[in-house]
Amino acid sequence: MPEAADALAQLCTFRIAGEDYAIDIMRVREIIHPLPVTPVPRAPAFVDGVVRLRGDVIPVVDVRKRLGLPAGAPTRKSRFLVVNVAGRRVALAVDEVREVLRIARSEIRPAPALRAPGAPRFFLGACGGDRPGGRPGAPLRLLLNVKALLDPAIPGEADAARSQAEASRRA
Repeated sequence: MPEAADALAQLCTFRIAGEDYAIDIMRVREIIHPLPVTPVPRAPAFVDGVVRLRGDVIPVVDVRKRLGLPAGAPTRKSRFLVVNVAGRRVALAVDEVREVLRIARSEIRPAPALRAPGAPRFFLGACGGDRPGGRPGAPLRLLLNVKALLDPAIPGEADAARSQAEASRRA
């Protein structure tokens, strides 16, 4: 029986702005072609809006915007990754879905601590890249923290948005 360190991790890999990222496949419900997005006033800047998917209305998070990358035009390879986050479904807009990667959990290295104090922790770890014992020529992939993608960009941002919405309702 393999040890926990040797257990396999299954990751869905995708591209954003020419870089490779991954999320745990267990979070992914489905991968779909982009649907028409309805904008939502006062939504965070990284939320493009909402889509209707089989009767449910789900938010669309533009991963490029969330990571502070320049906007890119959708292509025929663009997809929505419909994921489960904190008990709800969210569509992540990505440039391209690549593959399902099966690797030993021991190959996932800790993420570098390169974030500002109080900023969301977007990355849980990294895998791939040229590493002894790893696949030669495998691209380095950052393992995304899907929950952090939904955290406010600035501490207190969600509370400020709620207060502003309440004030506008009273006016």
